[in-house]
Amino acid sequence: MSVTALSSAPMPAYMSDPTDEQLAALNMAMDGKSFKIVAYAGAGKTTTLKLIAERLRGRGLYLAFNKGIANEAKQKFPGHIDCRTFHSLAYRHVSRDITAKLSLPRFSPKRLGDDLGLRTVQVRRQMEGKTTYVNLTPARQARFVSDAVSNFCSTHASHPAPRHLIFPSWISAADEEQLREILYPAVERRWEQSIDPRHPAGIGHDIYLKLWALSKPIIPADFILFDEAQDADPLMMGILTQQSRQVIYVGDAHQQIYEWRGAINAMKKLPLPQTLLTQSFRFGEDIADVANLFLTALQEEVPLRGNPNKTSSTDKITTHGKKDAILCRTNTAAMAQLLSGLKNGHKVALQADADRMLKFCKAAESLKAGKSAYGVPELAYFYNWGDVQDYAETNEGSDLKTLVKLVDDHGTEVLSQAVNSLTDVRDADYVISTAHKAKGLEWDRVQLDDDFYYDVTTHGIKISPEELRLLYVACTRAKDNLDIHNIRDLISGFKSGKKVIYGT
Repeated sequence: MSVTALSSAPMPAYMSDPTDEQLAALNMAMDGKSFKIVAYAGAGKTTTLKLIAERLRGRGLYLAFNKGIANEAKQKFPGHIDCRTFHSLAYRHVSRDITAKLSLPRFSPKRLGDDLGLRTVQVRRQMEGKTTYVNLTPARQARFVSDAVSNFCSTHASHPAPRHLIFPSWISAADEEQLREILYPAVERRWEQSIDPRHPAGIGHDIYLKLWALSKPIIPADFILFDEAQDADPLMMGILTQQSRQVIYVGDAHQQIYEWRGAINAMKKLPLPQTLLTQSFRFGEDIADVANLFLTALQEEVPLRGNPNKTSSTDKITTHGKKDAILCRTNTAAMAQLLSGLKNGHKVALQADADRMLKFCKAAESLKAGKSAYGVPELAYFYNWGDVQDYAETNEGSDLKTLVKLVDDHGTEVLSQAVNSLTDVRDADYVISTAHKAKGLEWDRVQLDDDFYYDVTTHGIKISPEELRLLYVACTRAKDNLDIHNIRDLISGFKSGKKVIYGT
C-alpha cells in the first residue's frame, strides 16, 4: 500500500508538513517488509517513527537501548506501541531462578580466582622496546575470565570460545597463546556458574539477556521499531534478524561510537533496502557544513542538509561568553574543565563518568600507599604510583597522562571534592560532557574542547574513522552556535583538501 493510498487519513497535527524523505520512509513501512532508515543527526527520526507507528496496524514494539529512552518513548508513541529495552524483554522470559541472582553479591576478582582454582602466572611485558616480567595473580586472571564471559554474551555465538579472551597489547603473542590455553577452561566454568541457580555468585544483566537469546525467542509483536540500530551488538542483531515479523531498523552509521564495547555498525552491514533522512531540523547550514567535512572524510557521498529556516554560526565563544555545553574527548579533559569552572565560580554540571573518576582517585590513593588498585582497569597492572607516572610518559600510556597530571597537580582529595561539588543540570551555568555521553542530546551553544585525537601535518591529516564519527556526533549537538576554535587546524586542513590518512 502506498502513502498516496492513505491520503484520506489526515496527518497528525505534529506532521502537518512532512518532508518527502519522511513520506518515503512511511511508504516503505506500509509495504510490510523489513528495511532500514538511515537518519542523520537531528533529521526528525523520532517524528518519523511516530508517523509510522500511528499508520501501522497491530501490536507494535519500540526497542531502545536504555530504560530512560524507552520511558520517554512511552509518552510519545500511540497506545498500541509497547516501548521497551532488550533487557526488559529478556527479563520477562527468563527463569526467576536466574534473574534472582542479580541481587546476590558479586564475587571479587580474588574470590573468583580462588573459586576457579587459578594460580599465579608470569608473563612478559613489552613496552617501549624493553621487556620486564609481570606476575598475573589469580585475581588479575579472574578479570580476564569475567571479561571473556561478557564478550561471549555480546556475540551471536552459542558457546564461549578461546577468542573471547582478550589480553592487554603489551603481553607477547606467545604468552597470550599460553594464557588462552590456561584460562579457557575457567571461562567455560564461569559461564556454567553464571547460569546455575545454585551457584552463590551474583550476575550482571548480560547473562540473562544471553540466555534468552540462546532460546531463539519469538518476539510477541506484529512489527518492531529498533532505534539507534548502529549501536547494536551481534547478539541483538541475531535476535532481530531471526524474527519473521517486519523489523524497521533506524539509525545513523556515522554515529556509531561504541565499537569498543561490541557494536558492529549494523546499519552498514544489514542487507536490507534503505531510505534516508538527510534534512536536519536542529541546525542551519553553517553547522551542517562542518559536519559534512567529517562525513566526506568518512567517504560518505550523501551530504547532511541544514535547516533552511534556521541560522547557525561557528563563532568563537569569548572567555565570558554564554555557553550551554563544553564537549570533551576524554573524562580527563572534562575533569580539567570542571576544575577550571569551579575555580572561576561557575555552577557546573558534569555529563561524564563521575563515578569512574572517583574510582580512579581512590585507586591512585591506594597505589600511593603501596596497595593494589582495584576497580580501575588502567591501573590494575601497577604496584605503585611511580610506575603509573613513568607509564604515562610512554606512547602507550599517553591517554592517562592528563589524569595523572591532575592527580599530581591537585591531589586526589581536590579532584574528589570537585566531583562532589557538581550542580544539577537544570540549575547549572553550563554542562561539561564527553562527546560519548552527549550522544542523543542537544544544546543551543556548544564549545568543543581541544583534546580530540588527530594530527595535521604538511603531508595530510592523520585521524581514525572512529574519531571522525565522534567529531561528527559532537559537532551536531549544537543548534545555534558551534565553537570550533579548538579544532580550527583540523577544519582548515579539510577545507584546503589535505589528504586524510586513516590511523588507529
